[in-house]
Amino acid sequence: MEFEFPIPVSRDDLLNKTGVNQYVVDEVLSPREIAGAVQDVRTSFRSKGADCLLEFFDGFFSILCLQKDLDVEIKEDAWTHLCKIAASLSTKLPGVLEGEMDPGTRRLNLNLVKMTCYLMCQYMEMFESDETKPSTQQVINKNRKKKKSSTMTMDWQRERETGLKSLLNLVQLSIHRLWDPPVVEEEFVSLVTNCCYKMLENPEMTHAVNKDTRDAICHIIGVMVKRYNHGLGASLKIIQLLQHFEHLVSPLATAVSVCVQDYSYKSIVAELIREIGRMDGSDLARDSSGTRAYSVFLVEMTEKCPAAVLPNISLLLGHLDGESYMMRNGVLAAMGEILIRTLSKEGLDDKMKDTRDQFLEHLEDHLHDVHAYVRSKVLQIWFQIVEQKCLPLPHQENLLKLVIGRLEDKSSQVRKYAIQLITTLLKNNPFAAKLSPEELEVSYQKEVEKLHEMAPDDEEEDRHDAFKAEAEAEWLALETELRPLIEEQEEEEENRGSPVSLVSEQDTEDSITEKIYKLLTDKALKDAVPLIAAARESFPEIGQEKPTEESENVAEKTRDDDDDDEMEEDEESGKKDSPETSVDLLTCLKNIFMEKKHASHALSAAEGLESQKDPIVAQEVAKQQVLVLYLKESLAFATQLQNAVPVITLLLGSKNITDVLEAIEFFVTGFEFGLTVTMIGIRRMLPLIWSKESNVKEAVVAAYKRLYLNPQGANARLNAQAIVKNLSALTMGATLCDVTSLEGLIVQLVKSGELGQGVIQMLWERFTMKIPGTTPDESRAAVQLISMAAGADIAVVKTNISVLVKEGLGPRADTDLLLARDSCLALLKLCTPKTMKGDVGSEPYRLPETHEMFTSLSRILVKSAPDLENRYWIPLMEQAVNVIYKLAECPDQICGDLIKKLCTEGSVQTESVLEKDGGTEDNMEEGNPLDTLEKDQEESSASFASGVLSRLLSLVGHVALRQLVHLDLAVFGEMKRRRAIQEQKEWIQTPASKRPKDSTNQETIEEEMGLAGAAAEDAESEYIRKICETEVVTGNTLLSAFGPLLAAICSNQQKYPDPELQTAATLALAKFMMVSSEFCDGHLQLLFTMLEKSTSPIIRANTIVAMGDLCFRFPNLIEPWTPHLYARLRDESSEVRKNTMQVLTHLILNDMIKVKGQISEMAICIVDGNERIASLAKLFFNELAKKGNAVYNIMPDMISRLSDPDVGIDEENFRTIMKYLFAFIQKDRHCESLVEKLCHRFRATRVDRQWRDLSFCLSMLSFSEKSIAKLHENFLCFADKLADEEVYSCFSTIVTKSRSFAKQEAKTLIDELEGRIESCHKKGLNEDELMECAGASPIAKKVKTPRRPAKTPAKGKAKKGGRRRVDSSDEELDAENLTPVPRTQKTRGAKKKTARPTFSDSDDSDIELFEVDKSSKKKKV
Repeated sequence: MEFEFPIPVSRDDLLNKTGVNQYVVDEVLSPREIAGAVQDVRTSFRSKGADCLLEFFDGFFSILCLQKDLDVEIKEDAWTHLCKIAASLSTKLPGVLEGEMDPGTRRLNLNLVKMTCYLMCQYMEMFESDETKPSTQQVINKNRKKKKSSTMTMDWQRERETGLKSLLNLVQLSIHRLWDPPVVEEEFVSLVTNCCYKMLENPEMTHAVNKDTRDAICHIIGVMVKRYNHGLGASLKIIQLLQHFEHLVSPLATAVSVCVQDYSYKSIVAELIREIGRMDGSDLARDSSGTRAYSVFLVEMTEKCPAAVLPNISLLLGHLDGESYMMRNGVLAAMGEILIRTLSKEGLDDKMKDTRDQFLEHLEDHLHDVHAYVRSKVLQIWFQIVEQKCLPLPHQENLLKLVIGRLEDKSSQVRKYAIQLITTLLKNNPFAAKLSPEELEVSYQKEVEKLHEMAPDDEEEDRHDAFKAEAEAEWLALETELRPLIEEQEEEEENRGSPVSLVSEQDTEDSITEKIYKLLTDKALKDAVPLIAAARESFPEIGQEKPTEESENVAEKTRDDDDDDEMEEDEESGKKDSPETSVDLLTCLKNIFMEKKHASHALSAAEGLESQKDPIVAQEVAKQQVLVLYLKESLAFATQLQNAVPVITLLLGSKNITDVLEAIEFFVTGFEFGLTVTMIGIRRMLPLIWSKESNVKEAVVAAYKRLYLNPQGANARLNAQAIVKNLSALTMGATLCDVTSLEGLIVQLVKSGELGQGVIQMLWERFTMKIPGTTPDESRAAVQLISMAAGADIAVVKTNISVLVKEGLGPRADTDLLLARDSCLALLKLCTPKTMKGDVGSEPYRLPETHEMFTSLSRILVKSAPDLENRYWIPLMEQAVNVIYKLAECPDQICGDLIKKLCTEGSVQTESVLEKDGGTEDNMEEGNPLDTLEKDQEESSASFASGVLSRLLSLVGHVALRQLVHLDLAVFGEMKRRRAIQEQKEWIQTPASKRPKDSTNQETIEEEMGLAGAAAEDAESEYIRKICETEVVTGNTLLSAFGPLLAAICSNQQKYPDPELQTAATLALAKFMMVSSEFCDGHLQLLFTMLEKSTSPIIRANTIVAMGDLCFRFPNLIEPWTPHLYARLRDESSEVRKNTMQVLTHLILNDMIKVKGQISEMAICIVDGNERIASLAKLFFNELAKKGNAVYNIMPDMISRLSDPDVGIDEENFRTIMKYLFAFIQKDRHCESLVEKLCHRFRATRVDRQWRDLSFCLSMLSFSEKSIAKLHENFLCFADKLADEEVYSCFSTIVTKSRSFAKQEAKTLIDELEGRIESCHKKGLNEDELMECAGASPIAKKVKTPRRPAKTPAKGKAKKGGRRRVDSSDEELDAENLTPVPRTQKTRGAKKKTARPTFSDSDDSDIELFEVDKSSKKKKV
């Protein structure tokens, strides 16, 4: 057989003979002949083995040519025979290749190998093509889709693996020996590798079930690269595949790894990196898919073979400055992998350490990358480095500093990974398990002192000072001789023109310096001066002072000792030097002499010290130095973490959930590592228990469980004790917000069973102080926790009422009022839970008035009232009255007796004080304690009487308020409950025969019964209202007797100057007014007088809150006084302003008062100096914007008021306010309307300031095509104002902003507008335009004489005959100006008519700007 089988480029090449000995397929068999040929192959293979392929190649080839026309079974049978032939050939070839081959044998086996590999590759591609084409074809038949599945019967995944392994077995043999010369032809290599790459293009190859197939392909590529010179081709093909197939990243990275590790071919890595490094950055930025694949491929390749990538990584550094952030991510991640896997080992040489430091510097630099994805990726890389403990200690401090800066990044992902990295640095810190900065500071100072004791350096300092003096004296002697020589040298140089070169090419700066120093010490000064002059030509920096602290000190001290004349000469000579010379010759010589002298002294001193030191002492000193350094670094690390806590604490309030979750994890970890400052964050986490996000809530609960509920105790009791101790620590110093949030946490823990009965029992033992060593504070904390637990399970308190009363209201409570107050809070958990509106409540839980609970409370209150130094009496009193009204059968009787007892006790105590001060007055009436307490006494007795009276009035006021609540809820609810029970009994007692049977009649009866029930409820409501009006604070009752006293105290501050008495009386008066509208109406003016005139900010702050409650209770009575509420927004006290803002926010958002012109006062608060008030104002307008067109409707009037110079707001603040408010104007139609209105207002302006304000407001709007048209239409309104630079600047801003997003059609309008604006700004208006501007506008005709607005919106007076507002909502305006009529009392259940703000949706509302506020027509208070 003399033919040679060529690897064809296409199948047709085997049908045409082009060479002498080329193999040619005689003919393509027909389908019938192919079936017979396949059967013949089976027979021939049994006898000839793999050689049968030479005979039947044409049949196999014919199947390839006619594959579409053949049955699947024939192709599968042919594939099976082909696999057998390949296996037989791979078994036969080793024996052939090992021995000597004659040309015929070599040619025979070569043809067999080529034919087999060709057919195997072609068949695999054929089957792969059939497998990867769409498995379902859309066959449209009566609008229905039918599936036509693949007809292949064999398991192609398994067969493909078999075929590739057969190929691998063949190419792994030394088949290159079959070629002559023994070099495998390129066509054969391409045939095999292209088949492998074709297989990889199938996305299913990445599935786990195809792992063996992938491994076979990788090894085939490895063999081809290693043995058959496929390295360059493989690298180019890999780059090409990555660009088009993202799923090939991992398989190709594995293939490269196989080439490097199994076949020791590292060059492929260099070629791949070189190709990626050459890529253009702009192209990479555009092709995101391919760039992502390159980036991930780099990372995976580096992960698998970092040692091979390291020498070539420099080729990729150019991409760090490129446009593609994905490629930057890939290069940086590759650096991270190299750092972790290669450069973190022990024993690195200097070169490797330098490389490591460079990589770390690159990673540090890109923490500030311009792209957030890169910053977040770099933080993840650092996270892995720290997690793997590969971070060198010297870099830790700087890294932590950089990462803390990323906590304020604008990207949430960057912040997330920054907190994760800080937490990981803390977890993996090399210092200690407890990093309390306070403890570390103490330890550090202690060890530093110990080190000073072990190695005193006083003697060394003395020797150093002596050396300095000696060196300076020696130099002064030399300087005297050097000066004339230097002058001669300079003269010679001037005459000669250039210095003689005394420096050879072999000399270095150090050698010259040594020569000069030796000449100076040997007194050879005539040689030293020319040498230094010549040396400065070759080494300009020779003799210049080194930047060391030591040399600087020496030189400075020497210069200070020079004479003034000498210094002047030095300066003059320095000025004469050439620019290249930084210092003169004398200074150079001095620097050289002092430096060398110091170096020799230091060397000799070190040698002497080493010879004198005891080795044991030296070893101890070295150990102590290491310890001091360790503590110093530990302290620096802990301090850095401490500085990060405030920023991370702010992230607990972030809107981004990941910020909150990561911050929680940091605080928990920090607390476990002993960072005491993290307790701030632990407390700040508590309010998150109310978060609407379930994962945040779960994270908070899990955090507190991890911190406080997982003690390591020896038994259950010790565990419970530790849990109670931990939870008690949380209550210490907690604010009201913290306590409320902690209660929510405890309730959840009790409900989930985390706080079991053992912990509850331990709390009771701690409360009763049965546990030795329990402090009063711990006992109070225990009762607080018991109260919280009762919120989840009322039985916690209900089964231990006697214990709570005995301990919490017993003898201890007489002096510990806080304990009594906390016990009252626990008792309040016994109250009947609230029912839904409309439901009938259950029977209330109440105790007889003679119960020990109420007698104990009365005793404590009466006994402790005279103790004015105890400031907890009023908080206790409020909770005690709450308990009495919630749990007692006749609370009014108990409280009445309490008031009488307190009056009597106060009278007795006051009399005793008076007796001590000199007796009582003769005209004091006996038997009337109120009159007794009203008398003016001596200073001490008056102070005592005022204190007791203030407590009495606080009690009276709170009783009045609780009586109102008791009547309105408890009594009324009980009446409803009893009526419902009665109706139910009557229904049951009605015989069945008399009950309505017809469903229609039954519905009618039910409706009638409902109406009857509503009527009964109204009657009951009216009855309760009547009682409140006439029988609580008015009429002939105990509480009514205090009404005149309260009014007298509040109205006569000179007679009752005590501030506490005034505060208590004001609050009590406000509570009395809450009960009765009659009492409220009679004292409303007095309360508003207190609100405005009181000198105490506490009284004003309390009163404004009371006004808010009164507005809800009696809106019609308060409505005329609304301007006085707004006036408090300008109060000098920030607390009053804050309370006013909160009250008005609630009233307006709940539709209790109308939004009037005074709302501009709330807008002014946006720029309040108090940050809290400013944030409240912003929150108000943010919520108001959600109520339809509310902000839009108030904008014109707001602009008018705020731009009025008389209002007192400067221009900068005006712009800040408007910038915030205009952000809520987003609808195009609103912007168009405001453009027109604001343009018209230019005509009514009085001063330049108003021009600028209006133009600024216009520039804040979003301009559409219609808005630009509006500007064109009303151009003459503002044209004459464009001469002002700021007005012109604002209109220029409008043009620029509009052009940036305008459509093509609108740009013509914008250009025309810009031209008109430029023309008016530069040239002004022509005469016709001026006339039109002055008289043509209908609005201008109306505005005859501009009127000056009032100083404040609330109190201004309008002139007679003033214009009506140009407003479409005249009815609303008239309604606002009417004097409110007191509300008529209606029966309970009737719908209340409350004043609601009207937000007009009309765009035509035309509110006149710069007009006197018409609300000032109201009657003045």
